[in-house]
Amino acid sequence: MAFHIYDFLLLFGPIISWWTFPFERVIGFLQKINTNDHIGGVLEATLSRSFMRGASTRRWLRRPDCPPVFFELRALFEKMFPSYNVPSDSPPLATDGERAHYKRSGINFSRASTHLGNSLVLYYPHDSREAIAGSIKRILAIGEDVTFEIRRQAPLGRGMRDPFSRYRPFFPAHTYSSFMTNIIDTVPAHDVVSHYARFNFSGGRCVVLDLSTS
Repeated sequence: MAFHIYDFLLLFGPIISWWTFPFERVIGFLQKINTNDHIGGVLEATLSRSFMRGASTRRWLRRPDCPPVFFELRALFEKMFPSYNVPSDSPPLATDGERAHYKRSGINFSRASTHLGNSLVLYYPHDSREAIAGSIKRILAIGEDVTFEIRRQAPLGRGMRDPFSRYRPFFPAHTYSSFMTNIIDTVPAHDVVSHYARFNFSGGRCVVLDLSTS
Protein backbone atom coordinates (compact mmCIF):
# COMPACT_ATOMS: atom_id res chain seq x y z
CA MET A 1 0.00 0.00 0.00
CA ALA A 2 2.74 2.46 0.97
CA PHE A 3 4.42 2.03 -2.42
CA HIS A 4 1.24 3.18 -4.19
CA ILE A 5 0.52 6.36 -2.20
CA TYR A 6 2.00 8.49 -4.98
CA ASP A 7 -0.30 6.91 -7.59
CA PHE A 8 -3.36 7.17 -5.35
CA LEU A 9 -2.68 10.85 -4.65
CA LEU A 10 -2.63 11.55 -8.37
CA LEU A 11 -5.77 9.50 -8.98
CA PHE A 12 -7.95 10.40 -6.00
CA GLY A 13 -6.51 13.54 -4.39
CA PRO A 14 -5.78 14.11 -0.66
CA ILE A 15 -5.71 11.00 1.50
CA ILE A 16 -8.44 12.24 3.82
CA SER A 17 -10.84 11.99 0.86
CA TRP A 18 -10.40 8.25 0.36
CA TRP A 19 -8.90 6.63 3.45
CA THR A 20 -10.93 3.87 5.12
CA PHE A 21 -10.13 4.46 8.80
CA PRO A 22 -13.66 5.66 9.77
CA PHE A 23 -15.20 2.54 8.22
CA GLU A 24 -12.65 0.25 9.87
CA ARG A 25 -13.44 1.91 13.20
CA VAL A 26 -17.17 1.25 12.81
CA ILE A 27 -16.40 -2.38 11.95
CA GLY A 28 -14.37 -2.59 15.15
CA PHE A 29 -17.35 -1.36 17.17
CA LEU A 30 -19.67 -3.85 15.50
CA GLN A 31 -17.31 -6.76 16.13
CA LYS A 32 -17.45 -6.13 19.88
CA ILE A 33 -21.21 -6.67 20.02
CA ASN A 34 -22.22 -9.95 21.67
CA THR A 35 -23.76 -12.26 19.06
CA ASN A 36 -23.90 -15.58 20.96
CA ASP A 37 -22.02 -17.15 18.02
CA HIS A 38 -24.99 -16.89 15.65
CA ILE A 39 -24.02 -17.29 12.00
CA GLY A 40 -25.67 -17.56 8.59
CA GLY A 41 -27.40 -14.20 8.35
CA VAL A 42 -28.50 -14.00 11.98
CA LEU A 43 -25.08 -12.60 12.90
CA GLU A 44 -25.32 -9.71 10.47
CA ALA A 45 -28.86 -8.88 11.57
CA THR A 46 -27.84 -8.92 15.24
CA LEU A 47 -24.91 -6.60 14.57
CA SER A 48 -27.01 -4.14 12.58
CA ARG A 49 -29.92 -4.07 15.03
CA SER A 50 -27.65 -3.65 18.06
CA PHE A 51 -25.69 -0.84 16.44
CA MET A 52 -28.81 1.03 15.31
CA ARG A 53 -30.55 0.61 18.67
CA GLY A 54 -27.55 2.03 20.51
CA ALA A 55 -27.21 4.96 18.10
CA SER A 56 -30.94 5.74 18.22
CA THR A 57 -31.06 5.55 22.01
CA ARG A 58 -28.05 7.84 22.39
CA ARG A 59 -29.61 10.32 19.96
CA TRP A 60 -32.92 10.25 21.86
CA LEU A 61 -31.23 10.83 25.22
CA ARG A 62 -29.53 13.95 23.84
CA ARG A 63 -32.74 15.54 22.60
CA PRO A 64 -33.98 18.54 24.63
CA ASP A 65 -37.49 17.04 24.76
CA CYS A 66 -36.31 13.71 26.18
CA PRO A 67 -38.77 12.62 28.93
CA PRO A 68 -37.30 13.00 32.44
CA VAL A 69 -37.92 9.34 33.24
CA PHE A 70 -35.65 8.32 30.34
CA PHE A 71 -33.11 11.00 31.13
CA GLU A 72 -32.63 9.49 34.59
CA LEU A 73 -31.28 6.37 32.89
CA ARG A 74 -28.73 8.29 30.82
CA ALA A 75 -25.87 7.84 33.29
CA LEU A 76 -26.45 4.07 33.36
CA PHE A 77 -26.67 3.91 29.57
CA GLU A 78 -23.47 5.92 29.05
CA LYS A 79 -21.66 3.65 31.50
CA MET A 80 -22.77 0.50 29.68
CA PHE A 81 -22.31 1.91 26.16
CA PRO A 82 -19.67 4.65 26.37
CA SER A 83 -19.39 7.11 23.52
CA TYR A 84 -15.97 6.90 21.91
CA ASN A 85 -16.10 10.42 20.49
CA VAL A 86 -16.52 12.43 23.69
CA PRO A 87 -13.31 14.36 24.45
CA SER A 88 -11.98 13.86 27.95
CA ASP A 89 -8.96 14.81 30.02
CA SER A 90 -7.05 12.87 32.62
CA PRO A 91 -8.09 13.79 36.19
CA PRO A 92 -5.53 15.60 38.36
CA LEU A 93 -3.15 13.41 40.35
CA ALA A 94 -3.62 13.09 44.09
CA THR A 95 -0.05 14.37 44.47
CA ASP A 96 2.07 16.38 42.06
CA GLY A 97 4.62 14.44 40.07
CA GLU A 98 5.45 12.60 36.89
CA ARG A 99 2.87 10.77 34.81
CA ALA A 100 3.33 7.81 32.51
CA HIS A 101 0.25 8.80 30.48
CA TYR A 102 -1.92 11.86 30.02
CA LYS A 103 -5.19 12.22 28.13
CA ARG A 104 -6.20 15.60 26.71
CA SER A 105 -9.36 16.14 24.63
CA GLY A 106 -9.65 12.38 24.27
CA ILE A 107 -6.10 11.95 22.92
CA ASN A 108 -3.55 9.83 24.79
CA PHE A 109 0.00 11.05 25.31
CA SER A 110 2.78 8.98 26.86
CA ARG A 111 6.44 9.37 27.64
CA ALA A 112 8.74 7.53 25.23
CA SER A 113 9.80 4.98 27.84
CA THR A 114 6.16 3.94 28.26
CA HIS A 115 4.82 4.02 24.70
CA LEU A 116 6.97 5.38 21.89
CA GLY A 117 4.13 5.87 19.42
CA ASN A 118 2.07 7.98 21.83
CA SER A 119 5.14 10.08 22.63
CA LEU A 120 5.65 11.34 19.06
CA VAL A 121 4.13 14.82 18.83
CA LEU A 122 4.17 18.00 16.79
CA TYR A 123 4.40 21.01 19.09
CA TYR A 124 5.24 24.70 19.32
CA PRO A 125 8.52 25.34 21.15
CA HIS A 126 8.83 28.59 23.08
CA ASP A 127 11.20 30.08 20.48
CA SER A 128 9.15 29.31 17.35
CA ARG A 129 5.69 29.73 15.88
CA GLU A 130 6.23 26.77 13.59
CA ALA A 131 5.33 23.32 14.86
CA ILE A 132 8.23 20.88 15.01
CA ALA A 133 8.51 17.16 15.70
CA GLY A 134 9.70 15.60 18.92
CA SER A 135 9.28 12.79 21.42
CA ILE A 136 7.92 13.24 24.94
CA LYS A 137 10.55 12.38 27.52
CA ARG A 138 8.61 13.28 30.67
CA ILE A 139 5.07 14.32 31.59
CA LEU A 140 4.93 16.52 34.68
CA ALA A 141 1.73 17.39 36.54
CA ILE A 142 1.35 20.12 39.15
CA GLY A 143 -2.28 20.35 40.18
CA GLU A 144 -4.27 20.76 36.97
CA ASP A 145 -1.26 22.12 35.06
CA VAL A 146 0.52 19.59 32.85
CA THR A 147 3.77 20.16 30.99
CA PHE A 148 5.72 17.97 28.59
CA GLU A 149 9.48 17.68 28.34
CA ILE A 150 10.00 16.96 24.64
CA ARG A 151 13.21 15.94 22.88
CA ARG A 152 13.41 17.45 19.41
CA GLN A 153 13.64 15.38 16.27
CA ALA A 154 16.81 16.44 14.46
CA PRO A 155 16.15 18.54 11.35
CA LEU A 156 17.13 17.40 7.89
CA GLY A 157 20.85 17.83 7.29
CA ARG A 158 22.17 20.58 5.05
CA GLY A 159 22.07 19.61 1.41
CA MET A 160 19.65 16.73 1.99
CA ARG A 161 16.46 16.74 -0.07
CA ASP A 162 12.91 16.47 1.22
CA PRO A 163 11.11 14.33 -1.41
CA PHE A 164 7.70 15.09 0.12
CA SER A 165 7.85 18.89 -0.22
CA ARG A 166 6.21 18.78 -3.66
CA TYR A 167 3.06 17.16 -2.24
CA ARG A 168 2.32 19.65 0.53
CA PRO A 169 -0.22 20.78 1.66
CA PHE A 170 -2.22 17.88 0.19
CA PHE A 171 0.00 15.28 1.85
CA PRO A 172 1.29 16.75 5.16
CA ALA A 173 4.57 14.85 5.35
CA HIS A 174 8.00 16.29 6.15
CA THR A 175 11.44 14.75 6.09
CA TYR A 176 13.63 14.92 9.20
CA SER A 177 16.85 13.30 10.28
CA SER A 178 16.21 9.88 11.79
CA PHE A 179 18.14 10.95 14.91
CA MET A 180 17.05 12.92 17.96
CA THR A 181 18.83 16.03 19.23
CA ASN A 182 19.87 16.74 22.82
CA ILE A 183 17.58 19.79 22.90
CA ILE A 184 14.68 19.34 25.32
CA ASP A 185 11.77 21.80 25.33
CA THR A 186 9.40 22.20 28.25
CA VAL A 187 5.99 23.10 26.87
CA PRO A 188 2.44 23.22 28.28
CA ALA A 189 0.08 20.52 27.06
CA HIS A 190 -1.97 23.01 25.03
CA ASP A 191 1.08 23.79 22.83
CA VAL A 192 1.03 20.24 21.47
CA VAL A 193 -0.64 20.17 18.05
CA SER A 194 -1.04 16.47 17.31
CA HIS A 195 0.61 13.10 17.12
CA TYR A 196 2.71 12.14 14.12
CA ALA A 197 3.73 8.90 12.47
CA ARG A 198 7.43 8.32 11.80
CA PHE A 199 9.09 5.97 9.34
CA ASN A 200 12.84 5.70 8.82
CA PHE A 201 14.04 5.33 5.25
CA SER A 202 17.32 5.76 3.37
CA GLY A 203 20.23 8.06 4.11
CA GLY A 204 19.58 8.62 7.81
CA ARG A 205 16.24 10.26 7.04
CA CYS A 206 12.73 9.68 8.31
CA VAL A 207 9.35 10.82 7.08
CA VAL A 208 7.07 12.51 9.60
CA LEU A 209 3.34 12.50 8.85
CA ASP A 210 0.98 14.81 10.72
CA LEU A 211 -1.91 12.76 12.13
CA SER A 212 -4.18 15.67 12.97
CA THR A 213 -7.61 15.80 11.33
CA SER A 214 -7.44 19.50 10.53
